Amino acid sequence: MSSFQIESCFGAEIGAGYFDIDEILDIFKIKNAVVNHKRAKKLILEHGRKERIVSVVLRQLALDEVRPVLEGKMLPFDPYFNDDQLLNSRQDRLYDAQERFLMLCFSIATGKSVRSLKKLHEGLSSKEWRDRSIKGGNLFRYFRQELNDNTREYILSYKARLESIESDHDIRKRVINIPSTTLEPEVNIPSHATKSVLIEDDVAERAKLEPTGFNDEVLTALRLFEDGHLLLLEQVERFKQGDRLDMGSLKQFCTRLIESYTRNPHALMAIRHIKDSSAYIAQHAMGMAVLGVHFARAMKLSESYVDVIALGALLFDLGRFRLPTPMVNKTTKMTAGEFDLFRKHIQLGEQIIRRSDNISKVIYHMLLDHHERVDGAGYPKGKQGEEISIYGKIAAIIDAYDALTSEQVHQKSMGPAQARRQLIKEAGLAFDKRLLAVFLKNIGRIPVGSCVSLSNRRIGFVLTLGHDFQPALVRQVYSVNNKAFIASTDIDLSKPGTSVKVEGEVDAQKFGLQFIKHLV
Repeated sequence: MSSFQIESCFGAEIGAGYFDIDEILDIFKIKNAVVNHKRAKKLILEHGRKERIVSVVLRQLALDEVRPVLEGKMLPFDPYFNDDQLLNSRQDRLYDAQERFLMLCFSIATGKSVRSLKKLHEGLSSKEWRDRSIKGGNLFRYFRQELNDNTREYILSYKARLESIESDHDIRKRVINIPSTTLEPEVNIPSHATKSVLIEDDVAERAKLEPTGFNDEVLTALRLFEDGHLLLLEQVERFKQGDRLDMGSLKQFCTRLIESYTRNPHALMAIRHIKDSSAYIAQHAMGMAVLGVHFARAMKLSESYVDVIALGALLFDLGRFRLPTPMVNKTTKMTAGEFDLFRKHIQLGEQIIRRSDNISKVIYHMLLDHHERVDGAGYPKGKQGEEISIYGKIAAIIDAYDALTSEQVHQKSMGPAQARRQLIKEAGLAFDKRLLAVFLKNIGRIPVGSCVSLSNRRIGFVLTLGHDFQPALVRQVYSVNNKAFIASTDIDLSKPGTSVKVEGEVDAQKFGLQFIKHLV
């Protein structure tokens, strides 16, 4: 029997800027019941409190605890209710408690703070939930389904990782049990030592994904881009000589890229802006790989799809390396003949990847469809709408955004926010509206790399975004009052009590600023 009483939500503070399941459990006064549940205790013992799977299970158990209330009747929606007014009657207090309770249940189901949800869903209210309840609907099933939908891909990938680990452990155990005469002179390995080795291997793997600070991960991300640049140049030499791509090295690079993104996504999103126009094609490929990971994670795809989309993004423009160098480096507009030749980079890219074995169909879709447009005006086939694969639509978006925010021989880069506006103009024409909406939401209205003016009369660059996709860490580089550069200093706008705000985006070039000069 649940110990939850809805009255515990009356007057509760639900405006936190980040999602915290422990805080919600405290408001509901069910923390002990949830955390001490046998499922939760087992996972906490295995993974610790910070692992995402623990948070997911705590959210499931929280909804289980409040189920009797969710399956009961709610008061009718009151459009004139204001929680700032004096709530003298018992019914007013009950309505207030229900209002906060329902918002927190939605927060549990989505894994987002109430404040973030209100920003994402303009005019968010409890009307739909209350109407559903009054008509006999089951709000427990509704919120639980929302939670399942929001965590399904993660749960599946988590189970797959468990199966992989169990399989890997089984293989290692079989190796350990091979008669010693077939390996080396006999060495007695105590059973506890074997277990220790397996645990250490798992710990080492988890350590690769531990969150890191922006400045620490930027150094790793910078090395990654340097390694990736060299790797791609090696691949170019391979296919020019008629050899296959080294898919093992390319996949390994993508794995390192995904690990860096997992530790701190903003570092790679920032380093992506470091572009040398003379080496644009290789750096464009790496920038798209980063955006591919970002997009795939935003779509909540399973890790196997994140892997293949990262690889596809790295490879789908390789055909441009086969185009004549003078044409690629041309600073003026292409002639009609040159543009016809440029279009053939798709067929050239297909020839390159066909030489290799075990290429996913996803990669072919990204390659063949990334210049198709949903309005039918693209190439090479003039496909439109649903004729274009979803992976081609993904590739088109990341290709365009990276190109717009990159320095090229024939065009200057534009600021991320301006590039964002340019993509919006092409929604439903060049790009799929629904996919573009997901991408734009997750890069934020003021994306990483944007130059912004602050309320303290300083100019800075956005380094990270908060959970609400608003600028968080900003690197201040210029004083408006003194009209002079200043020593780079970082300010975290997401910290409680920070009075400095972003006033708007500014053109970095007007102040003689370049983001890449202030990254490391």
